[in-house]
Amino acid sequence: SLSPFQLANKARTEKEEKLSQAYAISAGVSLEGQQLFQTIHKTIKDCKWQEKNIVVMEEVVIAPPYQVENCKGKEGSALSHVRKIVEKHFRDVESQKVMQRSQAQQTQKETSLSS
Repeated sequence: SLSPFQLANKARTEKEEKLSQAYAISAGVSLEGQQLFQTIHKTIKDCKWQEKNIVVMEEVVIAPPYQVENCKGKEGSALSHVRKIVEKHFRDVESQKVMQRSQAQQTQKETSLSS
């Protein structure tokens, strides 16, 4: 049988699994969901996966497709804090996409000019 130390280790591993990207991928979470999780985890260490939902501080649940309106919990500072993070995350993602798009267009222009 397992020693108390091994049991604690096993429990910790399972807990860490719930935080890991490997878990998210095996649960079939979208890339958006994985990225959002990473973003939240940088700010709030207490977040984990529960099936495909992100659970933050045991009181806010973010369900797919992980938009602001998918943040559920009792109204309060935790919920509004999480909503702000989610909102900012998707704004940042959008602006990155826009930048990548304009860079891609820039490259296309240069390519067509030089040919």
